[in-house]
Amino acid sequence: MKAKKKTLDFMSAMGQKCSKPQHLTELRNSSDLCTRKDGKNKIQNQYQKNSDSQLVPDWIHKSQFIEILKENVPEFARIENFLVKPALSAGENYSSLMLRVIIDIKLTDKTIKPMSFMMKVPHESAKMQQMLKTVNFFTVENATYTELISKFEDIYKAKGVSITFAPRTYKFKESLKYEPKLANSVLMYDLSQDGYRNLNRMDCLNMEESKFVLRKLAQYHAAGAHCRVIHGPYSDVFTQPMFGSSKERALTILNGIMGPFKKMFLGHLKNFKDGDKYYDKFEHLFSKMSQKFLKLSTYDPNEFNVINHGDCWINNLLFKFGPNKELVDVIFVDFQLPKYGHPSTDLLNFIMTSVHIDLKLKEFDFFIKYYHDHLIEHLLLLGYSERMPTLKELHSQLYKYGIWAITASVMVLPIVLLDPNEEALEGAQFKNMLYTNSRYKTHIEKILPWLDNRGLLEE
Repeated sequence: MKAKKKTLDFMSAMGQKCSKPQHLTELRNSSDLCTRKDGKNKIQNQYQKNSDSQLVPDWIHKSQFIEILKENVPEFARIENFLVKPALSAGENYSSLMLRVIIDIKLTDKTIKPMSFMMKVPHESAKMQQMLKTVNFFTVENATYTELISKFEDIYKAKGVSITFAPRTYKFKESLKYEPKLANSVLMYDLSQDGYRNLNRMDCLNMEESKFVLRKLAQYHAAGAHCRVIHGPYSDVFTQPMFGSSKERALTILNGIMGPFKKMFLGHLKNFKDGDKYYDKFEHLFSKMSQKFLKLSTYDPNEFNVINHGDCWINNLLFKFGPNKELVDVIFVDFQLPKYGHPSTDLLNFIMTSVHIDLKLKEFDFFIKYYHDHLIEHLLLLGYSERMPTLKELHSQLYKYGIWAITASVMVLPIVLLDPNEEALEGAQFKNMLYTNSRYKTHIEKILPWLDNRGLLEE
């Protein structure tokens, strides 16, 4: 199997995607989004600019969107123009196919209102269909939006605070009777219409951006913890063990996912500064990694637990800036892997993959305290009635769940830091570039002693 395919299998299974950030939301020019009467020419021009229309499933039709528009657009009359196009380039839709649905709507007053949606659908490969039988990411993501996000936002509204955690989603109802495949889809409001965008993953986040995300993450986690108190335990969708109830099967899957990365990393470790001194520790740690990963993926009821985003890294964050380029909001996207458990999952994954290398290690303890301060502030705001987690406990449990820092640094970060032209490589070239990439080499040579000094390389 080609190295790139193995890598993408890991990213798909773990919910990570190594898409070029400028394509993740593929912002449209704001002038195309204002109400207009010449919608036909605009939308035809959009179509002519995109020759990837063959990637769009033929079962998606404009008639399916009429019920959505009738429910959400006052004075809806009819669909004037309809276009579905890939939101990502052909080689970047790994775990699912992301589409942009652009619709020109004629209103009863004869004006044209443009709307844009993001629509996530599965690949129609046999492998994806088999995966959906084991873990249906679309069922999980839709349940997150309908069962969790709306409740979290309502909890804050009840306290007089307006917070948006994710894009608005829409549900097909009547159309499902005629096209069952719509059940495995997620239809979302296209946030680029409101100025949200991705930042460059290779640059990572500065101090202001990192603090903004940690504050939003604390708000999200506080809502998740309090929601369980007032609404009762979460469903199995969010608490069941990773990859099903069979431990043997789960270990087989995890070993298949992690095996190639362990081998590649160990093969290049000696090329990093002082890499020799860490080799035996990593070799021993890797031999137990799948078992430890699986064990720590099951929540401990005696700990402070939240709903983790599960895939919190820079490409799953959309940022909005004000007129003076000040950061005004950040929103989470891609909820395919939410899990009830200790917040270490999101904290370690986010900091190790997405914060600038000059900050993530030096300011690590500060970031944890900053997050904890805001977590406690918002738990108090919501009226959380159970025992609050102390900062000391949080730091202690970050050691317990330190495996997340290892997987983020060794298996995710090398892909996050790839240049776009390196993503196009195949086979041995791609495999080699993961760990010889100069940007990754700079990062990992600083991360290795940090992991070792914190004792995280000890089994």
